Amino acid sequence: MPDRENTILISDVSRETLAVAEALFEQNHDSFSRLVDCWNRWNKTVNLFSKKTKRSDLEKHIVHSLLLNGITKRRDCNLILDAGTGGGLPGLPLAIIRRDKNFLLVDKVQKKCLVIRDIVRALDLPNVRALHSDLADADVRSPFRIVSKHAFPVKTILKAAAGKNWTEIAMLKGDNVLSETDRVLMESYVISFHRFNNFGDPFFDNRGVLLVHRKTAGRE
Repeated sequence: MPDRENTILISDVSRETLAVAEALFEQNHDSFSRLVDCWNRWNKTVNLFSKKTKRSDLEKHIVHSLLLNGITKRRDCNLILDAGTGGGLPGLPLAIIRRDKNFLLVDKVQKKCLVIRDIVRALDLPNVRALHSDLADADVRSPFRIVSKHAFPVKTILKAAAGKNWTEIAMLKGDNVLSETDRVLMESYVISFHRFNNFGDPFFDNRGVLLVHRKTAGRE
């Protein structure tokens, strides 16, 4: 029999979860439209994404980010830290729909932090703060949930988060992320991968959310 203690738990995310994310997008359409406008304006001078990226693609990435709101096993955190936020994904879309939470968007590229601060002012998001740093150097005292969109390998983000008071790591990843884990990693962490393969949309094929939790309470 397989050793379930050291096995990645794999499941499929329901299409209902996608429907909820799409509904949140529609409910906040004006804010998301303004967000895309800001991205397109800033992308002329700061490399946030490919110049060939269409508006519809950016909207799809927003929905992709919103899926993190529905895929979590820890809902008691008031602070969400977006590690390697870049242009603000997934942090800004999540901050728009969760104004009851505080968001810290961290990136080591100063220009991108300046972009985030400008967008935060334009969209009136008092629950968002940008930090020019990396995760390892971020001084965060209160418990927080880490989110990230393709920014780091699993071991890199775990190393950077060592000694910090995180409750959960939720990473938007392709299914090749499974090759980034090994038995040694799973001796200390519970790792699960929640796939988007049943959404009926090629954009989400071979993508999902990797959740990481400590096996023991307290800090490493």
